[in-house]
Amino acid sequence: MITLLNNETFEKKDILQKMYDDSFYYGYLGKHALSSSTCKSLLESPEAYVEYINKPPKEKEPQPFRDGRLIHLLSLEPHRIDELTIVESTKGSKAYKLAVEEQLPQTVYTLAELNRCKKVADSVLNNKEFSSLVNKARFEIPEIGNYNGFPFRGKADILLNGIVVDLKTTSDISSFYESANTYNYDLQAALYLELFGAFEFRYVVVDKRTLEVKVIQFSDEFIQSGYNKLNIATENYQKYIDNKEFYDLNYKNNV
Repeated sequence: MITLLNNETFEKKDILQKMYDDSFYYGYLGKHALSSSTCKSLLESPEAYVEYINKPPKEKEPQPFRDGRLIHLLSLEPHRIDELTIVESTKGSKAYKLAVEEQLPQTVYTLAELNRCKKVADSVLNNKEFSSLVNKARFEIPEIGNYNGFPFRGKADILLNGIVVDLKTTSDISSFYESANTYNYDLQAALYLELFGAFEFRYVVVDKRTLEVKVIQFSDEFIQSGYNKLNIATENYQKYIDNKEFYDLNYKNNV
C-alpha cells in the first residue's frame, strides 16, 4: 500500500497505472506526494516549501521548458507526436491563440518550434552510444515509493535492468557538471536509484546549440551528495508537518 501526504491510500499497482495519466501524475500527485522538484525548496527551508506550494501557476511557460518537453517527446516517444497540435503560424497569430484556448497550452506548438526541436532530437537518436544504451529499454516509466517515511513520485525517462537514464538538454554542454550541482541533479539521481531499486544512474546530455551528445555517469560522491540532500529535505518536511499551522499562518501574514 502507498499512503500519500493527504493520508489517502492506494494499492501500488493501482496508483502506478494512474500515474501514466499526466493530469494525475503532475496534478494530483504534485500536491500529495514529494518529488525531486519539491525537494529543491525543502533544501532551503520549510518556509521556502510553503511558498513553493502556494505559488500560482505561471501563465506562460519559459521557452527552455517547452523545448525540453518537446525534445523529450521526439527523442523518447516519437509516436506521441500526433497528440500535439502544430500551428504553422507564429505564437502571436490568431490561429495559435485559438489553439491554446481550445487545447492544453503544453500540447500546442508552432511548426518553427517543432522543426527546431526535431534537429536536437535527431542528434540524440542518431548518436551511437545512445542507440546502444537504450536498446530494449522502456521509456517514461513512473514509480512511487517511500523515503524516510514520506511518499515520493518519479518518472524515469529511460529504464533498463538496474539502470536509470535521464535525458537533459543544455545550452552549454561544457558547463553541465556545474549545472548538475546548481540544479540538484545529484538529489534526483539518488531519489531515482531508491525508487527504481537501480544500481546505476546516467545522463544523456544534448547541447541545443551545437547538437553535441554525451552520456555521463557521475561519481559515487555525487550520488552520496544527493542522499545527503534528500535527508535534509525530508528533515525540513518533517519540521513543516510538526509546525504546519505556524508556517501556513506565517506565510499568509506575509503575502
